[in-house]
Amino acid sequence: MPRTKSILRYPGGKTQLAKFTNHLIKINKIQSPIYCEPFSGGSGISMELLLANQVNSIILNDLDPSIFSIWYSILYDTDRLIDTIENTPITIDEWYHQKEIYLTLRDISDYNFSLAFATLFLNRTNRGGIITGGPIGGYKQSSIYSIDCRFNKQNLIKKIKDISKQKNRIELYMLDAKRLISEILLTKDPNQLFIFFDPPYYHQGQALYKNSLTHTDHVELSNSIRLMNQYKWITTYDDCSEIQDIYSDYNLYTYQLRYSINKVRNANEYIFSSPVTQIESFDKVILK
Repeated sequence: MPRTKSILRYPGGKTQLAKFTNHLIKINKIQSPIYCEPFSGGSGISMELLLANQVNSIILNDLDPSIFSIWYSILYDTDRLIDTIENTPITIDEWYHQKEIYLTLRDISDYNFSLAFATLFLNRTNRGGIITGGPIGGYKQSSIYSIDCRFNKQNLIKKIKDISKQKNRIELYMLDAKRLISEILLTKDPNQLFIFFDPPYYHQGQALYKNSLTHTDHVELSNSIRLMNQYKWITTYDDCSEIQDIYSDYNLYTYQLRYSINKVRNANEYIFSSPVTQIESFDKVILK
């Protein structure tokens, strides 16, 4: 899994596209850029661009209250989060405890610190960062990899401090992406905003994310994205005929993305862009 300035390990995370995204922002001559991820998840690209001062500010959004709560705690409950990380043992017994907290609170509708920490704990101690997955090292902890091998406390605390210092440059929302578009994004200056839509995968979304989308959801999302055709945006998706049909009126590009969920592999993905967005190959992203 690539190193990232985010504190989250995220299945399907796009951190490795950060240089490509920054290149698109530059060639599209975005002025005082505001970068947005309507499906933020681990926010790997956002953190790379913000902390390197390659954008002026970022907009994060995630409808999942557990993911939203993590980002809210980093920005507005920083000291409590750091203290809890420092004082919580990373053991299989604690894993069971935090999993129970997560299962109890995951369907609430607002910020909750206990949910934030439980989600972070599971993300850092589960295989592949999958919140509903099993612990690294197995339930008996008999593997050569122990449950704490991805939970470097000092490294996480440093990342949290670095991000929290930038909170005045971060807008954070917990909205359905369609509402984010209509209520927030369409109020922004098209000359400043660059959006990277990275919805849950069409076929594997239910296995990887709490808020997966049905076929109708994907169609409705595409209709909302079309409202932003005068803005600069890209959308990535898994390679499947259904998505190709939904976005048939846009130019279709494919590229390969390297994954490390369970095993390292390369997978083809789609990229679509708005009619006004210039797009070209850069760095590891070779468009076809």
